[in-house]
Amino acid sequence: MAASGTTLTPAEFALLRLNMGSLYDWQIECLESIGLQESGGLPTSVVAANGSGKTSNLVAPAVLWFLAHYPKGQVVVTSGSFRQIEKQLWPAMRVFSQCFPEWSFLQTELKTPEGGFALGFSTDQPGRAEGWHPKISKQDDPVMIIVDEAKTVPNKIFEAFDRCTRLFQLWVSSPGPAVGEFYEAFHANRSLFWTRQVTSLECPHIDPAKRERDRRKHGETSPLYRSMHLAEFTEDEERLVITASNLREAIDTQAPKIYGGEKVAFFDFAAGRDENVFYMRKGNIVELVDAWTDTDTVQAVRKFTRLAKQQGLAGSQCWGDADGLGKPMVDLFADEGFPINAFHGGLPAKDLQNYANLISEVWIQGARKIERGKIHMVSNNGEGIDPATFKQITSRFIEWDDRGKLRVESKKKMAARGLRSPDRGDALLGCIICGSSMTGSLTDDVLNRSESGSSRFSVNHVSF
Repeated sequence: MAASGTTLTPAEFALLRLNMGSLYDWQIECLESIGLQESGGLPTSVVAANGSGKTSNLVAPAVLWFLAHYPKGQVVVTSGSFRQIEKQLWPAMRVFSQCFPEWSFLQTELKTPEGGFALGFSTDQPGRAEGWHPKISKQDDPVMIIVDEAKTVPNKIFEAFDRCTRLFQLWVSSPGPAVGEFYEAFHANRSLFWTRQVTSLECPHIDPAKRERDRRKHGETSPLYRSMHLAEFTEDEERLVITASNLREAIDTQAPKIYGGEKVAFFDFAAGRDENVFYMRKGNIVELVDAWTDTDTVQAVRKFTRLAKQQGLAGSQCWGDADGLGKPMVDLFADEGFPINAFHGGLPAKDLQNYANLISEVWIQGARKIERGKIHMVSNNGEGIDPATFKQITSRFIEWDDRGKLRVESKKKMAARGLRSPDRGDALLGCIICGSSMTGSLTDDVLNRSESGSSRFSVNHVSF
């Protein structure tokens, strides 16, 4: 840090140097999270209710603190709307220009006498998002990257920023579509960020009467109310097999581990294209064993076999996706002396009345088991689920076919929406549903729980 820099934390700076005495608790928390990045803290991502004051009371003081702290530093700011930068952020910073008489406050640029600066640019200029690195050292002229109204910023901007060498990062926005890098910061990539969700209840300046009017007009569970006041991502949620918020809640409140019970593995095959995926369930514990690409199908089958044996699995406990290009690979297992069960997702469902085909039944019923707290998920020997699987199973839609039966969105339709084949999702949900519930056989686990009176067979109606 330069000798002339402030030693105040961001929140202290806002309160004592800028005299912003009306900061809310959440604004103080978010400002302090930015300061912690100096010593290795996670990047900050904030989703806030409409009209919460995030630009004037969070972004603006963050920029001013950074340049006071690092007079030679570089701040790069973009937004989903350039008007947001020109008409809101820069005017919010100019309010404090009397505190920094030697600084130059221009239209969308701010300069310090030592050579530091803040620069705002439009998202239709992706080239300006590249090439930001300290010119001296990260101690003297580090880089801070800010994305305001991040919900509408294209992914190519985020990708360009990923190539930069930054010490500080802040993403902030009201909720938007349930896709994109900002959304993923609160879901699939949540472990990579310090996150804060700010509701209108935490903003005393927002008129409670307006909140009540919106609640009555739109309904407390409506996507519009939940977005405006609860800061929730809601677009198309009602069409998803499982929503990101429901999956996150299931992960945060995991079911207790049940080590006893059947072992089931599900293999999804790339056949030289996407990923080979191996998911396994022991009792109620579901784990990604491995995922890899391999253009040699024989070698892929041998790796599946080796991994399965290492996990103590027999071929009869393993299921493989046998539709399309998967069928020759299932046949290869028999040739290798390790025959497995063939899973044909295009076949009729077990529950013919409600589901269009077997893969739809597996996805929907598997997701319901997760939501109901029946499954304990682990990833890389830790709790939870890997980001790629998280994204895949929270991106697929449910549809109705022309017979009024439920089905999952086809992979062709997913590809048209820019989504990759959900190979990890297939394997995760496949290992949850396949096994005794697929074959109709009774396991020791079912019998043991029946004796104790806790089995669903003994205490409730049975439904698939």
